[in-house]
Amino acid sequence: MRIENPSIVEHLGSVRLQGIRRMLELDSGTQKATPPNVAGQTQLIEREAIEAIEKRMAIVLPVKNEDLKVFEGVLSGLPHDCLIIVVSNSKRSDIDYFKSEKDIVDRFCQATNRRAIVVHQKDPFLARAVEKSGYTELLDEESYIRSGKSEGMLVGILLCGLLGKEFIGFIDTDNFIPGAVWEYSKHYAIGFSLSRSPLTMVRILWRYKPKMLGELYFKKWGRVSEVTNKYLNHLLSTKGRFETEIIKTANAGEHAMSLNLAMRLTYASGYAIETQELISILEQFGGMEPLADKTLTEKGVDVFQTETINPHLHEERGDSEHLYQEMLLPSLSVIYHSPICEESTRKLIYNQLVELDCIKPDEEVPRIQLFPPPQKANLQRMAESLDSQMEDISVPRGWLLGEKGTPKKSSVEARKVVYTDLDGTLLHPLSNSYSQALEGLRHLQEKKVPIIFCSAKTLAEQEILRKELEIRDPFIVENGGAIYIPKEYFRFPFSYNKSAGEYLVIELGASYAEIRQRLKMVVETGGCKFTAFGDIGTEEVARYTGLSLQQAQHAKDRQYSETIIITGNQRDKDLTLDAIHREGLHCAFGGRFFEVSLGSDKGKAVKILNELFKLNFDEIITYGIGDGENDISMLNSVEHPLLVQNADRHWGKVKAKGLVKIKGIGPVGFSQAVKQSVLNLA
Repeated sequence: MRIENPSIVEHLGSVRLQGIRRMLELDSGTQKATPPNVAGQTQLIEREAIEAIEKRMAIVLPVKNEDLKVFEGVLSGLPHDCLIIVVSNSKRSDIDYFKSEKDIVDRFCQATNRRAIVVHQKDPFLARAVEKSGYTELLDEESYIRSGKSEGMLVGILLCGLLGKEFIGFIDTDNFIPGAVWEYSKHYAIGFSLSRSPLTMVRILWRYKPKMLGELYFKKWGRVSEVTNKYLNHLLSTKGRFETEIIKTANAGEHAMSLNLAMRLTYASGYAIETQELISILEQFGGMEPLADKTLTEKGVDVFQTETINPHLHEERGDSEHLYQEMLLPSLSVIYHSPICEESTRKLIYNQLVELDCIKPDEEVPRIQLFPPPQKANLQRMAESLDSQMEDISVPRGWLLGEKGTPKKSSVEARKVVYTDLDGTLLHPLSNSYSQALEGLRHLQEKKVPIIFCSAKTLAEQEILRKELEIRDPFIVENGGAIYIPKEYFRFPFSYNKSAGEYLVIELGASYAEIRQRLKMVVETGGCKFTAFGDIGTEEVARYTGLSLQQAQHAKDRQYSETIIITGNQRDKDLTLDAIHREGLHCAFGGRFFEVSLGSDKGKAVKILNELFKLNFDEIITYGIGDGENDISMLNSVEHPLLVQNADRHWGKVKAKGLVKIKGIGPVGFSQAVKQSVLNLA
C-alpha cells in the first residue's frame, strides 16, 4: 500500500499530531523501491509489515441490534490474521438478537478458519469478572456492565489485554461497505508500522460520507465532526502563537491504539469517547500537566490521521436533535470541562451549545461521566474469574483453551517445570558442549515439561541454544536481569515491561548503562583492579573466554549486567568486591568471571515464573538444576533443588532446603538429574 507523507506535524509536549495522510494505493504491488520522482512525497508500506502487525492486533466490533446482513458483511471485510472481539448489547428478550449474532460469527469462523471472542455487555459472569478486577466504575447500580458504546469499547480493551494483543482497533458494525472495513484495518496496521513510539493512535477520516438526497450525494464531513473539530482546534491554538486546523478526526469512530496507550487513557461515556481520547492524550502527554511516566514518553506519542479511498456508508440514526443531544453535547462537554481548556474556548463552546438548543442560556454545561485508565484493572484476577467461561466465549467453541503453548489446566504432564543453569550445568564446564545433556533434554521434551534456562548468558547467547535444542519455553537472562516469554505462551495475561520481537519481557534489573556508570564510580575511588567486557574488544573477550568471535560478541551484548575479570591477589579481589558492593551493586561469581548486576536476582525471576505457571497450570512441581554458588537463589526458589558436580567432581558450596546432590559433571549430571529425580526413570 502507498500513503502520502504528512504535510504538517504539530508538536505539543510529547505529542506529535500528524496532518491528514491520504491513501494513494490499496495495492502497490511487489516493488520494494519508491521511484525517485515521488521519493519524499509518499511512503510504500510492504505487505509483510502490514501482515506482521495484523497478527498482533485485535479488532473490536461493538454491536447493538444491527441489520444481521450488514453485520455479516463487516465480518467478511476484516483481515484474516486479526483477532475478532465482538461486544454486543443487542436485545435478548422475545427475539434473541445476540444469539443470532453469535451464530453468524460461529458460521463465519468455521467456514474461514478464523477465531473470535463474543460477549454480551449484560452477561453476569462478565460483570463479576470486571468487579473482581477492581474496575468497578464500569458497573451500573445493579452491578452489570453499563450500557453504551463507550462501555462496550472498554470491555474490548480489557479483553484485548487479557489475550496479550499489542494493538486494538475499533470498527462500527453498521457499515454497508465491507471493502471500507478492510481498508480501515489496513490503515491501522500502516500507522503502527510507521510509528516509532509504543504510544500510538491511528484515526480514520472518511473520504466521503454519502447521503441519499434524491440521489447519492458524497458528503465530505459529518455534521457533528465539523463542530467538534472546530473547537478542539481552537483549544490547540490557544496553546501556541499560531492557529491550527490539524484535527480532522475528533469524532472518529474508526480508530486504533497500541494497547500501551489504550490502557493509560481516561475515557468518557457514550459518544464522547473518541473526543475524550484525544483530550486525555493532550492532558497526560501535552506538557501542560506533569508527566506521570517520563521514561515511557521519551519516544513521544504519535497520533496518525489517515484518509480512506473507500467512502463510509451507514444507516442514518436520527434527526438533528439526536445528533446534537447524544453526540455533539457530550463531545463538546469533555473539551469544555478539561483542565487544559482555556476560558476563551469555553465561552465559544457555551455559546455554540446555546445556539443549537443543546442547553438553555442559564444552564451549566453538563459533565460527562469519565472512566479511569483500564490499567487500573487487575487483569489476572479478571482472567481467573473468566476461566470457567473461556470455552463459551471463544468462537469456534473452545479454541482459546487449545492455543499452542497455552496448555489446558487439566494437563497433568505439564505440571512439572524444570529450571536449569547453563554454564557448568547444561553445558560442560570445560568443553562448553551440551551433547551429554541431550538424553535428559529429549526425555523432558517427550513429556512436554517446560525447560527454563536460568543463566548469566545474554539474550543472543540463549537464543542460539534455544534454536539448536528446539526449546520454546520462557527463559531468564543475565542472572535474573529479565524474563523473556514467547508471545501467546501463557493463556492468561500478565504485567510486562516491553515487547521485543517475539517476546514479552519482564525487566527486573537495572540497565547496562546504569551499571556501567556505577562501575565507573568504583574505578574512580582507586585501588580496584578489574577489567570489564565493555572496555575491551571482541577479540580480547574471545581470548579470555575461549569463545569464537561471534560467540564473544554475543557475550558482550548485555542489557542488564556486566561481566568483569578481577585481577590481583585475594586481598585485591576482596577490596574490589567491597567497593562494588558499596555502590549498591551485586557481584556473583560464575566459575571464571564475575557478573555485576543491580536489582536482578535469579531467585526473584524464578518466583515470578512460578506464579505465572501456577495461574495457567494450577498446581505445579518445580525443579532446579545448578552447579554452584551463582545458582543458590534459583535452587532456593524451587521445590526440588538438584546440584550436579563441577569439573573436579566435587559439589559446589550450596545450601538449599531439600538439596539433592547428583553424581555426574555438568551435562552428565543434568541427564542423570532428569532421569533420577524429575521423571523417575532411573
